[in-house]
Amino acid sequence: MPQAARWVGTPSIKGRTESARMALLTCSLAGLQFTWGIEMTYCTPYLLQLGLTKSRISLVWIAGPLSGLIIQPLIGVIADRSRSKWGRRRPFMVVGSFVVAACLLVLGWTTEIVGMFVSDPERVIAKKATIALAVLSIYAVDFAINVVQACCRSLIVDTLPIPQQQAGSAWASRMASIGQLIGYAIGSLDTVGLFGTAIGDTQFKQMTVIAALSLIVAVSVTSISVQERVLISARRDSDGKAGAIQVLSQLFKTTLDLPPRIQAICWAQFWAWIGWFPFLFYSTTWVGETYFRYEAPQGAAESKDILGEVGRLGSLSLVVFSSITFLSSVLLPFCVQAPDKNKKRPNFTPRPPERLAAVLTRLTAIRPDLQTAWLISDLMFAATMIFAPLARSRAFATSLVAICGIPWAISGWAPFAFMGVEINKLAINTSPTADSRSGITMITSTTIRHHHVDAPVADAELDVLRLNHRDVDSDTDDEEAGYPTAARASSSSPAANFASTGELAGIYLGVLNVYTTLPQFVGTFISWIVFSILEPARNEQPAGAEGVETPPADTEWMNVNSDSPNGIAVCLFIGALSALVAAEATRRLRRTEYVI
Repeated sequence: MPQAARWVGTPSIKGRTESARMALLTCSLAGLQFTWGIEMTYCTPYLLQLGLTKSRISLVWIAGPLSGLIIQPLIGVIADRSRSKWGRRRPFMVVGSFVVAACLLVLGWTTEIVGMFVSDPERVIAKKATIALAVLSIYAVDFAINVVQACCRSLIVDTLPIPQQQAGSAWASRMASIGQLIGYAIGSLDTVGLFGTAIGDTQFKQMTVIAALSLIVAVSVTSISVQERVLISARRDSDGKAGAIQVLSQLFKTTLDLPPRIQAICWAQFWAWIGWFPFLFYSTTWVGETYFRYEAPQGAAESKDILGEVGRLGSLSLVVFSSITFLSSVLLPFCVQAPDKNKKRPNFTPRPPERLAAVLTRLTAIRPDLQTAWLISDLMFAATMIFAPLARSRAFATSLVAICGIPWAISGWAPFAFMGVEINKLAINTSPTADSRSGITMITSTTIRHHHVDAPVADAELDVLRLNHRDVDSDTDDEEAGYPTAARASSSSPAANFASTGELAGIYLGVLNVYTTLPQFVGTFISWIVFSILEPARNEQPAGAEGVETPPADTEWMNVNSDSPNGIAVCLFIGALSALVAAEATRRLRRTEYVI
């Protein structure tokens, strides 16, 4: 007989208003996105400055999808089983953020650290050691930050009830947009001139310090503000095995045998990210390259600091993109219906003024649901990037990048909202018996085929579920405990009003991350093919007279020939075609039901 999962405590969030509680719960994602932005903006020029060739830099950036593919699902499963008195997610978040901060500081001071062991910084061994340390630091940052990200996302699913999953994902998108916008805005400033040399003598060093402090502060705010339910004993099978092999086996089986609805969400995410990958990694270079191809004055491409000029041009487009993303993440959630159609609000809704009542009624009637909004966002991204090969000015390229801020806001919100709802619905609807000792079993498509999930839940079973999902020893009211919304069960819609258990949130969000990272490998392969065909001369540099590989010229990494095809624009066009496939996958999500 499987042993039930036993819990103590009630999840709660500090704060007087729902907005304050949501902001505190998702604050950690602002620090995460800030750190991601600093890495993506500065690390490529930094590695070029250290002398690493472009072909080898591409291998460095495999760290992102590789760490996401391995670390997030694995940490998700391990955190699901954690019995720490501080909760299942927060210890990993705090420790991971300090590891990220330490690796960022090492990355900023690689030359000085190597100089402590090698006296002559001009020696070949010193340069190779500096490059090696920088690459290792980037890999360490990527692996550690995926630990933090996995637990931050799972914490939202753990804490919020089903009706609030969309709001939680929307707030996560807002906080990520804020972190992204602040990161790009600060990066466009002369921080050395503002702060002096107290925290570093270069802009890159100062940005690593700011990013490290921001991540620690943001994660600390969330960790202090959220109270997790403590796992006393995890669900185990009758043989009692719970080792590392079982963890990996569980992860593999879950990925291969997902419930139909979750599988459909993952496939929509997979095709969408084949399109987003080239956009996120190459849009800055594409904007700068478009300018130097078609608008720059004669001889501008011979500038000694062309890399810096491209960075500044790209930063402007990213600031506009981030601003639109932030505004979209704030406004769009009010224009979209919640993904749970059966949700019934028990609380009183104030009647609007008489003059506005008719207008608001009409707007509410035409408000799309989240699935439709996700579909429209895929189509919008495809319709925008399909014009990338036609861009002949920096203004047009910047406009295309800016428009993509709207679908990017939805893509950072919709899949996680759907996953949060589905995870908790499955946990409730597939409870096998009304025995209070029964726990939430591993939910796969096979499990669903053996349970009538659409069958109504008996009143006696609801009473047991209330006991299993609430602390029976706690008489603290939800609102007094700081819980975001009432978690009281409703006889008319029990699933909609249950508080989240999140027992398997880590593993399912880890699986979603697998479907987010695998497209990055596909995108890398597609980009490699496109660049090899259209820009073969820029893949490798010829060897010098003594057989030593010569460093690339400052303009060799960018194609400024207006008569040749633009490889990045072609990659963006292919991404638009993939977004059309994602739109079809999203459309089919509505027809994907539970298998009985």
